[in-house]
Formats: sequence, structure tokens, C-alpha cells
Amino acid sequence: MMELMHTSRTPLFVLILFALTIFCSAFLLFQIQPMISKYILPWFGGSPAVWTTAMLFFQCLLFAGYVYAHVLTRLSSRRLQSIIHIALIFSGALLAANILPQAQWKPSGEEMPALQVLIILAVSIGTPYFCLATTGPLLQHWFSHTSAAKSVYRLYAISNIGSFAALISFPYLFEPFFNLDQISRWWSLGFYVFFLMCIPLAMGLGQSATPITNKNNRTENSEVQSDITVFTRLGWVFLPALASLIFIATTDQVSHNIAPEPSLWITTLGIYLLTFILTFDHPRWYRPVPTVFFLLIVLCVTTGRDAIPNWLNFEWDYGVSELRIMHYLLLFFVCLLCHGELYRRRPRDIRYLTEFYICMSLGGACGGIFVTLFATYLFNDYYEWPMAILGTVMLCFSVLLRDLTWLQLALRQWCSSSKLVGSVTNKLGVVLFFMVSLSFIVFNSFRENSNAPLDQVVLNLDQSRNFYGTITVQDLKYPEQPELDHRVFLSGQIKHGIQFQSQNLRYQPATYYGPESGVGDTFSYLHRSDKPLHVGLIGLGAGTLANYAREQDRFDYFEINPDAVRVAQTWFDNLAASKAKEMHITLGDARIQFERLHESVKYDVIVLDAFTGGSVPIHLLTQEAFAIYKKHLKHNGFIVINITNAYLNLFPVVKAQTAALGLGYRYKFQDLDEARLVKRNQYFIATEDKLYLKEFKSVHRTIVSDSGQKIVEEDRDRPNIRLWTDQYSSIYQILW
Repeated sequence: MMELMHTSRTPLFVLILFALTIFCSAFLLFQIQPMISKYILPWFGGSPAVWTTAMLFFQCLLFAGYVYAHVLTRLSSRRLQSIIHIALIFSGALLAANILPQAQWKPSGEEMPALQVLIILAVSIGTPYFCLATTGPLLQHWFSHTSAAKSVYRLYAISNIGSFAALISFPYLFEPFFNLDQISRWWSLGFYVFFLMCIPLAMGLGQSATPITNKNNRTENSEVQSDITVFTRLGWVFLPALASLIFIATTDQVSHNIAPEPSLWITTLGIYLLTFILTFDHPRWYRPVPTVFFLLIVLCVTTGRDAIPNWLNFEWDYGVSELRIMHYLLLFFVCLLCHGELYRRRPRDIRYLTEFYICMSLGGACGGIFVTLFATYLFNDYYEWPMAILGTVMLCFSVLLRDLTWLQLALRQWCSSSKLVGSVTNKLGVVLFFMVSLSFIVFNSFRENSNAPLDQVVLNLDQSRNFYGTITVQDLKYPEQPELDHRVFLSGQIKHGIQFQSQNLRYQPATYYGPESGVGDTFSYLHRSDKPLHVGLIGLGAGTLANYAREQDRFDYFEINPDAVRVAQTWFDNLAASKAKEMHITLGDARIQFERLHESVKYDVIVLDAFTGGSVPIHLLTQEAFAIYKKHLKHNGFIVINITNAYLNLFPVVKAQTAALGLGYRYKFQDLDEARLVKRNQYFIATEDKLYLKEFKSVHRTIVSDSGQKIVEEDRDRPNIRLWTDQYSSIYQILW
């Protein structure tokens, strides 16, 4: 920014105004992304796909803004440019007064969720966001008509600093102290300030009629560039497309394995922007060969564990912190490579500036379009992740072939004539492409066939993917123990229910729902009476809990994923064989459906068992959500919560909610029992039933020494955990 200020022609305050305006626009642009995404997240079941779809909207509107800037700067009349742009941002200011969507936009459960997200975003923030999206390339074009024109790409770095500052400030400065309504009002005020700053710049303050050159007439912006070819433009599109793809794929990986928590999204987006800041600020920050070297090391560490077959008995495990750090490091180096190569290919001729940004934004939008509109509905798993890795490997090879002198010399020695080097390099690139592609196919088939236990046969029966994640149905056969043959329901990579194939065990609940689990204890206690039970179950899974129903009971399921309903009714017969007098399945987000229940609907038991893969829908664990559960809970009723999670300690979260409601609680830990296919599970049971609280004591995990002696019972409590609300939730205090 200091370089922008050193000029003898353009007044200092004009250069500062350029920098502040572009900083403000970028800050507002990226402040609204986590804010609006978090606001609508509970409307769509807390699915990580909300963020992916929102990113598609933001990237496409950014592309549209860049196209607008490109077309506007082609107008010969500078006065006409000013009139059009001032009119646009004035309309944006009128619509920026209330940006949070109204309650009538909440989905009913029958809409296409991705389309509904796009419509909500377009109606609520479409025009203001479009105005902000035009600012970057447009102000850079106008800046090229000042005496500091040689620093035009520094403005892009400043805009990314503004974006990065917005992402950092939202979870740490705004979210902890203000609710979303207050933040939205501050954002609207900021947009009005941006509008006032834009007016003098749009009117040509400090600008000349033509781009300004330096004394040698060879500035970066005035240099006539003749090497802008079709392949150059394809590079402008491909490199940001690969960076966008790895960014979205990494966000999906982290969200589905941990939790769809906005702070995780902000972290990945922040890393993505940080690489833009570094590469576009100065060439010193990007060195191709060292970047490729570190990238390949991180890639091997991140993906290496999955490539090791079980029969090697090689222990290589890591927890949530290592999992996140490795994904974040991989994202950083891939984006640094892509954006560094993009900067190396930037146009020196100012005439191509807006076209460069159009291609770059098109590439970014292509990543979101591919994941949201194609991969989600064409693939039955998250194949965009290995595809992004494959593209990264190919880019690494191309950079090494270009920059390693010893490799070039080896190629020359290999060829009979140096004139053949180019053709051989091209052929070598094709050969490498097919080699890596073949390795990728073999690698995946190796994992599927060789990583299964030797005494187990796995048959895939069904696999699907939609907005809410992936679902798989498998048959597991045990040739030596046929009584253990069972069908399994997987959400992501997590088993959420099984059904034995033998008639003796067919309707015996297992995995997380066995008779000795917390939910099993609750039903066992309630079954002492012949009183009919009205049970509300959030999360269908494979319908395992329907086996606890009696002839006089009514079970109401609330399930957001239509594929989960299809699988439970097609591949499993827990629902069909249930003894329940009545059974209803309501499709849609459970919290929204609970809000729509008549106040007379009361449940004896509410079972909270909603997961997407290994992630927890946070909006189902907030103070507002528990208030809704309490409203529809009978006197002495039970709220049973499955808090089993490999990465998050949910005990202090639900304990705080229970205390806020004035309920008693019991905690039940059940250890692994492989002989009965019972998985390690944890339940939190909240109730006012004094007899239950007196008879059932909390059961904690026992920590034992290597000699088998008991040491201490595990304490999962975390003091001073802040109560989760719709306005505030943070997973960092509850990571394992």
C-alpha cells in the first residue's frame, strides 16, 4: 500500500481513497458470506452442502460482476461509465437495508434444496453483492489512469487483505459479541459508506483520460503484450478452477468428518484467500520448485494412510487436530501453486486486465458449478476430492518439467536432436497423464478389495449422493461365522445402523442402539408400564429404533434426507416389521417440522439421532432447539441424545442445555462389543423423572492401565462452556 502512495502526480488522498474503497468492498463481500450462510444453515438441516451451494452463488455472481466491469470499461464515454455505475450502486444501497431473508423463505421439505438456497440468496443479497463484485476489476481499471498505475496488481492484493480481514473478524470480533441481526445492520451501514466512497472515484477523481506510463514507457501496464493466446486464456481459467475445486473439496472433507461449523468454512476460505494475497503482492512469495516439493510431501502424508492395506499391520493414525492441519496444509500449498502460476501468467498489457479477471472468476465459478450442479447429482461419492488431487499431481509434473534444469538436460540427452525436446515433452506429459490416471484407478480398486478384513466379504448393494451427503448399503458376509452376516447402512463412512441376516438376530438392535445403550435403557425403563408411548425420533437411519416399538406405541420419524427414507424402506425391513400401532415419517428438517407441530402434540420420548456422516447438525443442539423439544415433551418425558462422535466431546454442550431447561440428566457410556456388533457409544438422557434418575446412575468410561487395573473414570465435562445458541456456537472448546 505504501507503493501506492508514492507519486508526484495524483494526490495522496485519492490513492488512499482507491485503497480504502477496494478494501471496504472486499471486506463487505466476504463478511456477508459466512453471515448469510450461517443464518440459513438451520433451514436445510445443517448440511455442509449449504456452504458449497452458497459458494457457487458467490462465485457466479463474482463472475457476473467481472463481466459487467469488462463491458463497462469498453464504453468510450467516461461520463456514461460513471452514470451507469453510480445508478447500480445506488440501487444496491436501496436493497441493502435488510439483507437477512424473511421466515416465509424457510423450506417446507419438498423443494430442491440447492435451488432453494440459490433463490434465497438471490432475493436477499443478490443486488448488493453484485455491486461489490464489480468493484475489484473496475477500480483497478480506473486506477490504471493514475500516476501509480504500475501498482495495479497491488490493489488486488489489498482487496484480498480486506477479504481475509472480514473472514477473521466474523468469528472472533463480531459473532461472539453481536447477534446476526445486529451484524447485518452494521453491514448495511458499511455498504452505505462504500457507496459514498465510490461516487468520486466513479466520476473520475484523480484519473486521466488514458493509462499513465512511466518515463521509460515500459511499465507493466503499458507494455504491449503479444503472447496472449488461447492457451494462455485457458490457463487463466484452469488454474483458478483447480484451486476452487480443491478448496470446495477440502471444505467438504473437513465438514463431513467433523461438523458443518461456519468457523471451519471460514478457515478454508481464509487459506484460499491468503494464497491470493501472497502471490499477487510480490513474486518473492512464490517459488515453484520448493512449493511443489512441500506440496508432494504433504500430499503423501495426507493420503498415505488410506493407501496402506490392513494386512501390513502398519499403525498410522491421527486425531482431529492432525486431520484438520494436514487438510489445511494441503489446501494451502495447492492454492499457492495454482495462484502463483496464475500470477506468472498475468497480462502486462492493461488492455487485458478485465479479461484476465473474467477468466479467473470463470475458473473459480467452474469449481463450484462442477461440485454443486454436476458432482452432487452424477457421482455417488465425493470423487471430486481424488479428481482434484489428480489434477494437482499433473500440475506439479508440468511445473517440474518446466523449471528443473537437470530434467531438461536429461530430456535433451534422451532426444537425438534438441529440436525434438518440445515434442518429447508433450508426449511425456501425455504419458504421465495416463500413468497417473491408471494408478488412480488401480489405487481405488486396491483399497476397496484389499483393505477389507481377510475373513469378511463386502457386497455393495446401493450407493447414492445428494445435497445431504452420501448413503451406502452393504452386505457383510462372514464365511467362518455366518451368524454375524448383516446388512449395514452407512452415512458417509460412518455406520449408522445394521440388520442381522439370520432370523434369530434379525431384529436385535446393534451398533449404537443395543439394549444396554442409553436409548436401550430408556425404553427398557418405560416398557415396565403398559402405557402407550408417543415417540419422536429425529433421524431415521435404517430404522433400527423401530424394533423398540410395542403394539400400543406410536413412532414419529423426522428425516431430512429422502435417500435415507428410500433405503430404510427398500433394503431394510425394520420399519415394515415394527410392532408399532402407528408410524409416520415426516420429510424435512426436524427442527422446522417441530416448530410447525401443533402445541397439543406431546412426546413421551424425543430421540435425537441426526448425523450427516460423522458430523453433527449444530442447529439441533442450540438453546432455541432445546426450547422447542421441551415445548413438545410430556411431563416426566425423556430427551435422549446420541452424542457419540469421534472428534467432538458433545457432553458439556448438552449438559449446559439441560441445565438451562432445569432438567436432570444421566450419561451412559457403552464400550465396544465386537461379538454382538455393538459399537462404542455415548448417550445423554435428560428428564424430570425422579424415579429414573434415582434408579439409573451415570456410567462413564473407565480408564485402565496396561495391567488391566482401573485407574479413574473419565470426566468428559468441560467447565465454562458457553451455551450454544443460533447466534453462537464454537467447536474449538470441545475437540477431542
